[in-house]
Amino acid sequence: MSVKSKIRLWTTGIGEYYSGSLYRQNRFPLFWLFSRVLRRVELAEEHVEELSKLSKRGVVVYALKNKSRLNCLILRELSFRKGIQRPVYCHGISMIIWQPFFPAVRVFLSHLFHFIFKKTILNPDKTEYLKRITLDKSSSIIYLRGSEFMGSKYVRDPIIQLINAQRELDVPVYLVPELVAYGRRREKKDKTLLNILFGQRGNPGALRRLITFLRNSKRASVISARPINLAEFIKKNEDLSEEDISCSLRRELIDRIDGEKRAIVGPVLKSREEIIGTVLRDGDLVEFMEDMAADGKKDYNMVVRKAEKYLREIAADYNETYIEIWYRVLTWLWNNIYDGVVVDREGLARIRDVSKKMPFVIVPCHRSHTDYLLLSYVFYKYNIQLPFVAAGTNMLFGPLGYIFRKSGTFFVRRSFRGNVFYGEVFAKYVKVLLQEGLPIEFFIEGGRSRTGKMVMPRYGLLSMVIQAYEEGACDDLAIIPVFIGYDRILEEKSYLEELGGAPKEREKTLAVIKSRKLLKKRYGSVYINIAEPILLKSYLASREKSLDDMTVSERQSLYRKIGYEIVGEISEVSVVTPFSLIALGLLSHYRRGISHGDLMSIANELYDYLVFKNVKFSSTFDNTDKAVEDVLNLLESSGIISKTGTEEGDEDEFEEIVYSLADDKRLNLEYYKNNILHFFLPLSFVATSILSSSEDTVPLYQIMEDYRFLKRLFRHEFIFDYKKDDVDEVNSVLSYIYDRGMIVGEERASEAWIEVKGKGRTNLRPFAGLIHNYIESYWVAIRGCSYLKKGEKSEKDFIRKIQKLGAKMRKKGEVLRAEALSRSNYQNAVKFLTDAEILDKGERKNARIYFLTEDKTRIELLRHRLFKFL
Repeated sequence: MSVKSKIRLWTTGIGEYYSGSLYRQNRFPLFWLFSRVLRRVELAEEHVEELSKLSKRGVVVYALKNKSRLNCLILRELSFRKGIQRPVYCHGISMIIWQPFFPAVRVFLSHLFHFIFKKTILNPDKTEYLKRITLDKSSSIIYLRGSEFMGSKYVRDPIIQLINAQRELDVPVYLVPELVAYGRRREKKDKTLLNILFGQRGNPGALRRLITFLRNSKRASVISARPINLAEFIKKNEDLSEEDISCSLRRELIDRIDGEKRAIVGPVLKSREEIIGTVLRDGDLVEFMEDMAADGKKDYNMVVRKAEKYLREIAADYNETYIEIWYRVLTWLWNNIYDGVVVDREGLARIRDVSKKMPFVIVPCHRSHTDYLLLSYVFYKYNIQLPFVAAGTNMLFGPLGYIFRKSGTFFVRRSFRGNVFYGEVFAKYVKVLLQEGLPIEFFIEGGRSRTGKMVMPRYGLLSMVIQAYEEGACDDLAIIPVFIGYDRILEEKSYLEELGGAPKEREKTLAVIKSRKLLKKRYGSVYINIAEPILLKSYLASREKSLDDMTVSERQSLYRKIGYEIVGEISEVSVVTPFSLIALGLLSHYRRGISHGDLMSIANELYDYLVFKNVKFSSTFDNTDKAVEDVLNLLESSGIISKTGTEEGDEDEFEEIVYSLADDKRLNLEYYKNNILHFFLPLSFVATSILSSSEDTVPLYQIMEDYRFLKRLFRHEFIFDYKKDDVDEVNSVLSYIYDRGMIVGEERASEAWIEVKGKGRTNLRPFAGLIHNYIESYWVAIRGCSYLKKGEKSEKDFIRKIQKLGAKMRKKGEVLRAEALSRSNYQNAVKFLTDAEILDKGERKNARIYFLTEDKTRIELLRHRLFKFL
């Protein structure tokens, strides 16, 4: 038999073999060399679930933007590892060196047979092989454009084959745009020899792609964009030709892949020097500097140099290497000091969607120094572009200041007072960041909250962001409130010292390093929850006046409104943890000890109300009993509480477990109680009003008056949602405690009255107790006003006098709760007394001073009003 006959016999009946086919078997040893690194590539579980659902409903076709053997191998390996539909063919890509030996030989012989005996070249496009395997309901991979280095030739045949296959299929074809991300490095505007020879980062050549992948394989991931149902797409565009449908579909697929890429790495990044140059060329800033030079008779170049000096103090110097180092450090931190970070995955998905369409501004609450890098860590981990983070210049200490700057932090002074030029330069820097499409993160509270509550918002940076939008920095802008919470914070000790009156210490590198002794402790979990974004374009469009038509006063009012909405949204998405719930229970009364049974009874009442309020609970509540037990054990091991009573194996069933809480430990828990206290304020106010009466019946109008009074009294303590009507809030609370059997309603002389029933007083007392320390703090501050009868005092001296008075009243038993002796509470009380025109303030030698107003009746009325709640 001739060689020709043997080839004909060997290839007869074996079907078609193409170099793009993918097999279950691997080419050894080539695939073995890469298998370990390929296994590092991740695909998010939500994408795995989505692809699994699609494969059950139809045929999955994976769409890559650029031609890449490596990316095909990654998708093939992921399909095996994750159990999703396996691609059997890569259209237009030769995978022959990765095929098993005999199939690879058959590809060669099959092509040889067709060339020798049929005088044709075996071409999968001509044989419509892609269409045929799709009709067999097998999965495949297509690419949407050629290599940038080889030109941008668009291949239309594969999509047209899929369109024709769809018309014959009884199930949909799902085209899934896939982005294979090698690490997280932003693209930069640079035309280096490396880029010319090996391709840009956005569309690298084969060698650069391989090297980049091997370097970053531990951080490589596949992102599945929103799939396209081909049947629905064809139906929607049935009036178009096949070629036009193909072009439209290809554009849509590429746009979705590009959107995912924008969400991950963001826009092309200019260097720090280019950003500074762009700011200095801003038209408004140039005009400001010209006027400044003319008015002050200064040389214009000197003014520009001054602006450049400010910008070098302000500007970030983003470098991915530092981000990657931080990622490793923080991964270790969260898994060794903390028990990990619990993330709102749905909220992250919303941020990803927003980031594809517009720049965004992340506005989190501020609890700890770790906040500065926490969200960047989470965004890095979950493939979202990293924000440029605003930090105070107090963070420019030692080498950490340099590292923060390299990690994308830009710096702002605490105050612009007396330096309008600095404020103008800083505002233009913010504008340029948004102009470049870069996300920003800043803390609307300014500094860290030392009390655990939301601090009143500051509007400086927020107003600059809104002004930048108004000046056309971007078409739309998303402001995204974010809650960051901790079971326990690292700075707990220093916060307690500051609340006790110790001066705030300046940050030092050595102090941060010393605090690493905290590594010996465990601090529970960290929680991140994300509120709905505020889309500035639609938000401002809904206003009666445009920004251009607003007066300065109206603008300030708008900034305040948006600021309070942001902190209100953060409060609404706060996470309730077992730690904060037990802290509430332990501090709901003033006694030094509480039995286990009483504590659990109070905790259950608190928990039930939170369920009624439909708040978010941490995942640890999935096993509530264990979570509570773990918290109590942690508090005991930390020395915050001590436990006496029945031990394991003790046969004395009448001896109950009692938890003791020393005075000096109550402030430790106050911080965590305050994390979720805002959820209870309406009920606490109503309970305080009801219990202030010596009778079991209270008129409804009195409850309403007390509610509004307490709300005014604590306006500097808590963030209230002024969109909610007071009457509705009170009625909601009364309805709840009525359903719990604590009260009944009755009518007397056409007036509504509330009567406390059964154990109503006992059950209401813990809720009233939650705010009793604040009432005591304000009572001390009112008593402290007597120090001003002899004359004015500086703010510092006045607060110190109030602190001494509080300590004395505590010793005399006039103050029941040690946590009432809080410097922060006293300061807020003084603000209220100033608002109430009981105190007046002024300036003397650059220090604020306080003195009594002439109307002495106001303080007596307030003293009488507040005393009834004690």
